[in-house]
Amino acid sequence: MNPQLNALFKITLLCGLLSAFGTSAMADTETLPAVVERVLLQQPSVRSAQALLNAADSQVSQVRSDYLPTASLGYRSGKSRDETQGIPFDRTVRRSDASLRWNLFNGGTDFYRLRSSQFARDAAETDLDDALERVAAEITENYADVVRLRQTISSLNETITRQERLEKQVTERVNAGRIPPAELDLMSVRLIQSRTLLGQLRTQLTTAEYRYRLLTGTPPEQLVLPAITAAAHESRPELLIENLRERNPRLRAALQRVSARQADIGAARGGLLPSIDLELSKRLNNNTDPVPVTDSDHGGLVRINLDIPLGGRTIARHNEAIERHEAAQADADQLSNDLAREIADLYGQLEELAKIDNSLEQRVLSAQRVAAAYELHFEAGRRSLNDVSIAHDDLFEAQRNLIEARARTTVLRARLLSMTGELRDALRTRYHPAPIAPELLGSKPAVPASAIAISDETAYAGADTASSVSDPITKLESRLGQWLEAWSQKNLEQYRAHYTPDFTAAGLGSTAAWENERRRRINQAVSPSIRIESLKSEVNGEDRATSQFTQHYTSGNFSDTVIKQIDWIRYNGQWLIAGETAPPLPSVKAGSSH
Repeated sequence: MNPQLNALFKITLLCGLLSAFGTSAMADTETLPAVVERVLLQQPSVRSAQALLNAADSQVSQVRSDYLPTASLGYRSGKSRDETQGIPFDRTVRRSDASLRWNLFNGGTDFYRLRSSQFARDAAETDLDDALERVAAEITENYADVVRLRQTISSLNETITRQERLEKQVTERVNAGRIPPAELDLMSVRLIQSRTLLGQLRTQLTTAEYRYRLLTGTPPEQLVLPAITAAAHESRPELLIENLRERNPRLRAALQRVSARQADIGAARGGLLPSIDLELSKRLNNNTDPVPVTDSDHGGLVRINLDIPLGGRTIARHNEAIERHEAAQADADQLSNDLAREIADLYGQLEELAKIDNSLEQRVLSAQRVAAAYELHFEAGRRSLNDVSIAHDDLFEAQRNLIEARARTTVLRARLLSMTGELRDALRTRYHPAPIAPELLGSKPAVPASAIAISDETAYAGADTASSVSDPITKLESRLGQWLEAWSQKNLEQYRAHYTPDFTAAGLGSTAAWENERRRRINQAVSPSIRIESLKSEVNGEDRATSQFTQHYTSGNFSDTVIKQIDWIRYNGQWLIAGETAPPLPSVKAGSSH
């Protein structure tokens, strides 16, 4: 091959591939992780899942209140007509009472209702995780679709440019009488076909860009298709299928609901057993006019009740709970089977794409060489117009197939990662609510730890200097939010990274002892939830700061509240925890015997 021609087509191909699949340094490029991070919380499905999680948290609080006694105050005032020795007179009665009722035993109904609500809350949290993964996958698919169509149109435009250049050459030869006019007709037909296809692709692109705007709220600018890293277990689909219960958010939520329905059986069974109540009462005032009488008494009793509905309602409720548990279990089993089939199908498609990837690249290279060579041969009169036209068509089809295969691979990997709850991590994207103004944190009710702003850079790079926020207080509280999120997600590595290398706690003696203790407690935590309120932060100089707040911690049936102070130091360019103090407030523990 001509050396100049060889260099030309290599440069052209390299530029095309870099444009199609490489990263871009353009300032207006909107990367996929940035789009997902920006759009994630705007989606109705995510907002709905978050609201349902908040409702589930409230439900747990409601059920937990059943462990507490019920107080009542009463006041009665009225008139009556009495008769004494045949003489009628009016009587005014005023009475006030107070009572306290505490259920000591109700067959375990309260205990199982609490467990059911906690499992339902965990399911709602997992539903939120699933919604986030699904939205991330949807955004990825739409993003890839726009990129694919733009790249295909770009490749087709290059083909049309070649065809137009070739048409001019044919026209000159026809006018010179060197080739028959039919050759020009053939060229015109191919151009019409290419332009028709271009119109179809542009229509598809318009539709895809419209979907993109609906999904993201902004028109697509410069987009670059990322290379999403395959899951580490992608080569072993059987491992993922075996571990679906731990990996797939939908299945985890379904199994948590099975546990909730199991607890409902226990709650319904409690209705078949007696209940024991402790009641204390006190008459605060008892006045009667016109004859003033004032008395005050108090009393207490233990009451045992056994309700036996004649219609068999309690037994029917128990049977209903059993059947609902069976239905939930069957639904979970069906979902497990459906997911296994879906995963097997995804793996099959990915394997096929992996097999043909290299061959598609080689086909593009070969088609590029053939097209370039045939163009030169046509100019020299050694190749026909039909040969060159077919070479142009082959080159476009090769490029199109490669573009579609790459986009398809990205979409399939995104779907697979979303099924394992790993897509947001693969995209370096997590669930981050909108930033909260620091001045509002001290006066508003307690908010989830995750509600503190976390920038994209600090969440993954860990350096405060990388943050786009210049205010040191905001940077510090962003760092605090990352620490709380790592704690609530039981991410030991990220949690430890927020402390100084030699950090230790009072009474533990060494850093290793503290690390072992924190690892044990965090691993044992059941769905930990950390909320903070009344946050006050202060930066003292360039390398020291403090944060004070009220911390509400919940794990399983345990909860406590502390006033915590964290001492920060700037270490290697980032804020790290150097000290913690937390004098406890009165704790609330949900009992297990109720």
